[in-house]
Amino acid sequence: MPTAAHCVVNIRALPLGLSLSLVLCLAIGGGLFIGLDQGPEKLSAAGLSDTVEIVTDRYGVPHVYAASITDAYLTLGYLHAQERLWQMDLNRRAGSGRLAELLGEQALPQDRFFRVLGLQRAAQANWQQLDQATRTALQAYADGVNAYLDQAHWLPVEYYLLGAGPERWQPQDSLVWLKTLAWNLSGNWWEELLNFKLQQRLPPKHIADLFPGYPYASVAGLPEYPGNAAATHSLTERLLAFGRLPAKQAVGSNNWAVDGSRSTSGKPILANDPHLPLTAPSLWYFAHLHAPGLDAIGATLPGIPGVVLGRNRQVAWAFTNTGPDSQDLYFEQTLPGQTQRYRTPEGAAEFERIDETIRIKGGQTENLTVRLSRHGPLLSDADPDAAQLASDGLAIALNWSGLAADDSTIRFILNAGTAANADALRQMARDFHAPQQNIVYADAAGQIGFIAAGRVPLRDQRNVLSGRLPAPGWDSRYDWQGWIPFDDLPQQTGAADGKIVTANQDITPPNYPYFITANWALPYRAERISALLDATERHDTASFAAIQADIANPLASELLPFLLATPATLETQQALVLLRAWDGGMREDSPQPLIFAEWLRQLAAVLYREPLGDLFEQVGDYNPPFLARVLTDRDGAAARWCPAQTADDTVPCAAAMQTALQRALHNLREHFGKDMRAWRWGEAHPSLFRHAAFGGLPWLSAWFNVETSSPGGMDSVNVSGYRYDEASGRYVGEAGPAFRAIYDLAEPDRSLFVLGTGQSGNPLAAQYRDMTGAWRTGAGFPLLTSAERVAQAAVRRTILLPH
Repeated sequence: MPTAAHCVVNIRALPLGLSLSLVLCLAIGGGLFIGLDQGPEKLSAAGLSDTVEIVTDRYGVPHVYAASITDAYLTLGYLHAQERLWQMDLNRRAGSGRLAELLGEQALPQDRFFRVLGLQRAAQANWQQLDQATRTALQAYADGVNAYLDQAHWLPVEYYLLGAGPERWQPQDSLVWLKTLAWNLSGNWWEELLNFKLQQRLPPKHIADLFPGYPYASVAGLPEYPGNAAATHSLTERLLAFGRLPAKQAVGSNNWAVDGSRSTSGKPILANDPHLPLTAPSLWYFAHLHAPGLDAIGATLPGIPGVVLGRNRQVAWAFTNTGPDSQDLYFEQTLPGQTQRYRTPEGAAEFERIDETIRIKGGQTENLTVRLSRHGPLLSDADPDAAQLASDGLAIALNWSGLAADDSTIRFILNAGTAANADALRQMARDFHAPQQNIVYADAAGQIGFIAAGRVPLRDQRNVLSGRLPAPGWDSRYDWQGWIPFDDLPQQTGAADGKIVTANQDITPPNYPYFITANWALPYRAERISALLDATERHDTASFAAIQADIANPLASELLPFLLATPATLETQQALVLLRAWDGGMREDSPQPLIFAEWLRQLAAVLYREPLGDLFEQVGDYNPPFLARVLTDRDGAAARWCPAQTADDTVPCAAAMQTALQRALHNLREHFGKDMRAWRWGEAHPSLFRHAAFGGLPWLSAWFNVETSSPGGMDSVNVSGYRYDEASGRYVGEAGPAFRAIYDLAEPDRSLFVLGTGQSGNPLAAQYRDMTGAWRTGAGFPLLTSAERVAQAAVRRTILLPH
């Protein structure tokens, strides 16, 4: 029988009814096959040095018992391919700029961008510089993926729908996917373009109001370019539109730890819930890897070997995104009539040129020439119109820490599971380069600590732009001067008050000498977590789970009093009565969270939609620091943004707040009926785990997406990064805690875990969505490492033999 690597059904040639029938039969058959306990099964895999035993529990979590770490990584590759092959393939194609091969011309703009960005080139450069042990681990993982491909009889259903098949896995593919993740967590290049355009649209004080975290009042404007000024603005506008990103949707994370003085067991407890886009299947896959020198369990990333976030018997570790300014844009000026040469501080230089060929589904190809300056790839070459504008004398280049040839982040991921204690884990973090992460850790000996590990550029003191705006590439004062030394990164060993909390807030100590970013997340979540920790004398996993599920909205406590101080009207009276009785909890069964969320959205539109014009969508309709600044009239902000403000108003921007509430109530009645007491946040606020390829197709999304009503909001600890959907009036949660974990260092098998969906990538398998209910309520289940308990929880055993 043909194997998966060679058997491709051209489903496009079949009648639609027959195609769907075939797909559903394959999916149902695969789901039933995966769900059956057929007793010990014997399989083989080329490349293994010895027999591997795989014990699987009822949630589909595999426990891998191998004779060597290399065999453990090979088996993980096999298991990832077995459960998540489509996801792995799509992710490596996205980062490599090869989606058009699967999806056609609709994916061509994204492919152009990633070909120019060069994650594949950077991964290849990293591969050449990695040590032999790391390369051996990556090769073993690739061998495991390919061993599965060589014997699988069925492909994931997505391939049949698209009439495609997977290619063999290369070790560099894992590095590409790791860099793609780093890219998705590093976005300030686009903010530089937005800042540049806003600077042309608004006075400095208005920009300072709009982004209070940016000290625009003290930031110098861009120098006058000797080139074509019109081309400069047109180029940034074109690239801004081309690279447009959705408004930030709570892509961050929480982690915190208490030491033994604050726990019931006398040992540390550590919590983590990474906030990322919600996908089906989940971005994460739980696994336990046991081999001599390795006994780690936790969240792995299909496509990458190793336990990324988790624990062994001695140490647990957790991440939140630091969010450094690790990307700078540069205007590069070409010489008159010489588009391949550009200005540098030392004189003229020639762009490096790389020819790329993009294959498009249907047999077409497109040739693309990528140019690289001394700062990095010319992003403006990714868009034909922007590239044409660049012929007038300017192009835009990107410098990003993740493109460094010696990036060794993969080494931390491979080695963390072998750490003997907290100090060893901290030393391993020297290899963690991109993206910078707040690594909070704890060990069984009682130590807790954190380090903001990653590469952050050192900028010249004369660099007045500090990464906030595109810089002139020919001026050396804007060049990077290296990286902040590892030992000078923000870090902490132990804590006087027995706790460490990071939630994307400013983690630099007082008088910290280095610039990391001017765009820290607001401290709402960090302050709430800290307060909840202090409210209980001693903690256990149950109290930590309650904190992870906390739905209090600190923003309501800050902003709602301003609205409640405005005079009620006949139209708003009932809503104000409800809001006065509200405690700020974003509960599913309440109308107040819905009223508050819609009022915030409408207030943003009332205040700055007109001044921003076409830039409003880029800035987004959720901007709490701006609203707080205006409503408290800091530095006279109310007069700048509330044109209806009068001298008789006792409450700044009262008219704007009332108008926003009236519009909010009108819109809510249109979508949810006239009885506002019957409105429910849970009905209007689903969490949507979206399938990457078919999640937007009405006739397939019901099979591939996972959706559940959910509590929480943008700034609650139980965070929801929602997007307003104009058609339905719903606040669709598209980002949030993709998984949660609580690590008990006194008894590691009491640690709790949960995914937002499930382990399987098969949409009709029970384990595609079997954890969603527990995720919604904040519950979890133990992931075990003791051999006796693993055996008791087993529902399936597999023996993997050397081929």
